[in-house]
Amino acid sequence: MDNNVTAISSYGSHRVKHPQTGQMVSAYKIGYTSAASAVLLALYGDRARDISSKHASYHYIQVDAEVTVRHGYILLKVTDDELTRAEAITIQSHRPAVYRWIDGAWQEFPNSRSAEYQPVVSQSGPNFNPTGMLIVSASTGEAEAAITGITAEKSQRSEHDTPWWWLHGDTYPHRDLLKRWGCRWSKKRRCWYYIGETLPDTVQALVDTPAPDEDAPCSDEAAAQILGVDIQPKSQPEIPRLYALAETVYARYDLASPDGKPIPTGTHGTITRLYNRNPTHGWSYDVDFIGIGVGWFFERELTHLEPVPGIRVTRGSVVPPGAIPPPTDAEIKQALIVSDQQPEAVEPDEDAAPPSDALEETAEDEPKIRIIKPVLDVSDGEEPDAVITAVRQTKAEPLPVLQPVSSAQSGKRNLVRIPQSPCGELTGSIAGNVWAYGWAVHEGICVYVNCGGPRMAVEAIRAKLAKGDIVSCVPWDAPSVELTAGEGNSGMYTAFMQNIPEAKFTSLILLHELVTQPNYGGKSTTFILHVSDEQAMAQLRHHVTRLVNVPVFPNWTGYLWQAGQRAMLLCPTRTGGDVTLYTVILDSDSWTRLLTGGLAEGIIRLPQNV
Repeated sequence: MDNNVTAISSYGSHRVKHPQTGQMVSAYKIGYTSAASAVLLALYGDRARDISSKHASYHYIQVDAEVTVRHGYILLKVTDDELTRAEAITIQSHRPAVYRWIDGAWQEFPNSRSAEYQPVVSQSGPNFNPTGMLIVSASTGEAEAAITGITAEKSQRSEHDTPWWWLHGDTYPHRDLLKRWGCRWSKKRRCWYYIGETLPDTVQALVDTPAPDEDAPCSDEAAAQILGVDIQPKSQPEIPRLYALAETVYARYDLASPDGKPIPTGTHGTITRLYNRNPTHGWSYDVDFIGIGVGWFFERELTHLEPVPGIRVTRGSVVPPGAIPPPTDAEIKQALIVSDQQPEAVEPDEDAAPPSDALEETAEDEPKIRIIKPVLDVSDGEEPDAVITAVRQTKAEPLPVLQPVSSAQSGKRNLVRIPQSPCGELTGSIAGNVWAYGWAVHEGICVYVNCGGPRMAVEAIRAKLAKGDIVSCVPWDAPSVELTAGEGNSGMYTAFMQNIPEAKFTSLILLHELVTQPNYGGKSTTFILHVSDEQAMAQLRHHVTRLVNVPVFPNWTGYLWQAGQRAMLLCPTRTGGDVTLYTVILDSDSWTRLLTGGLAEGIIRLPQNV
């Protein structure tokens, strides 16, 4: 069955000259550094060919078959054999640029960095839902629905609102029937929807609702009897709590108490009761916020981090026009309470609790900081991962030392010049000599560009990049470089502009939001502008401090810099124009393991006054 939906990254269709016939033909433009072109040729077989010239900076693939393209990604439905063939190609590449739709999310194909499928990070892959689309099958060449059959998804903001039913799958053959029974087509979600308490019987008959074990050849009991062995259920990893009783927590963003009182970002409170874990919403707690009262809150609404003065965070969601916004956490909790589905509270074990005088005796003996035991040992025949290897290699070499800051420098704010040099002319259907003085590109996304020229031309370059269009940097001694925020990604840059009217010259620096607004809540990426070793190392320590839930001391900075590079969590970014950028992988687990491993191996130590 070819039910595996894949997406291959491209720059869309372009008109190019065929190197043999000299005629202008349509071909798909694909980057040289990824495995996308090889996968596309392997899946289409004889119906695709590489027509790139010897001097081309990209692969140009001509396809003599129907192609489904969405936001620059070529969509294909492939069989299990074709999927295995594609995996064999991507596993040899550092950047596959090929993705698979798994369990309602896009995941990157296996590659030389990871032998398993990995979730798409930030803007590094597709961000659309293909379930309501007609996608070409690589084996038959015909357009088919992304999923077999029709599924219905119910959304309801609250119990008092009318629910919406979203119909995904192979709805095209039944479009007339769906329209006749009151269903409507959503251009935004590319699927049918129905507003009502229940679906009409005729529409309900089209919806596939198979039992969980419908595809199984036999039941577990029958399989155990045939094989003569006991089938044990697969153990699920236990998800630990983040907080304990009497622990101090802070509001992660603006909340509200059960009686409607506002709880601003960073308000501190104390955990007064624990609840059992809800399979959908996780752990929850009763929290006594100072001066406000006690309320029931999900774990995702709380944090260990102290607030930053002057910053407030509000949580919302992006909702397509005409769609009903998803319920808030407060509405979800209210619905669970009304429906009597609130998790049971965990009663404290009084017999296991030590007496109060025993607590007073042992309080002075307990360390203020508990060191998490690292995992540095590997089993026989198993290769150590990058973090373990980095800790071991760093132990054998001296660490870099930060130069002390003089008292004269520490008392004032110093501005340091970013290195720059002319590296090409910026073009993009714009007339006006705009020169680039530095750029940085990470996985096809421009994260930094420094340019200057006539004001109107510079404004035009800024507008094109802000809309997600492509601007080319054409040097005089190398192939051109494409600068873009990614197709469909608009408003991703913060501009720093300086106009010099006397010289009729305008200077512009654009920084991607990955640089100015790092995401510390999940696995993401940010960047460091390197002006000096001291500045870059201090900025790395700042990012790690915000990322992990353990203390990070200044005398660990040199270790973080050296071990982070060995673990591939800190690596140089592709740049031009004498500027130097480092890519920082914001992986909380890996950075925490680096710290605990360094402590266990004696590479770094806790300060004496802790």
